[in-house]
Amino acid sequence: MSASPLNPDDYAYGDPDKLRAHIAELMALVSMRANMAGDYAALRDDAGLRYTLKCCAAEFRAALNLLGDLADQTEREHQRRKPAPVSHPHSNSEACV
Repeated sequence: MSASPLNPDDYAYGDPDKLRAHIAELMALVSMRANMAGDYAALRDDAGLRYTLKCCAAEFRAALNLLGDLADQTEREHQRRKPAPVSHPHSNSEACV
């Protein structure tokens, strides 16, 4: 397992990169657990296999939840940066009447 270049501690709360770093950490754990599951299966250790797969599934679900949070956060940021529509109090047709 290689270390992730993203460290959640390097980012402030609210920074989308903080969520990305947490997702990267969780996926590194999923990768490690996938290897462990293969080992447990080869050893015919069903209890270890079951536990490892449950942990792997929980970590994967957590990463998916964070991905949803990231999508929401980036959409809010996109909406914030979007220029507000310019309102015209009177249109040209109303001014001539």
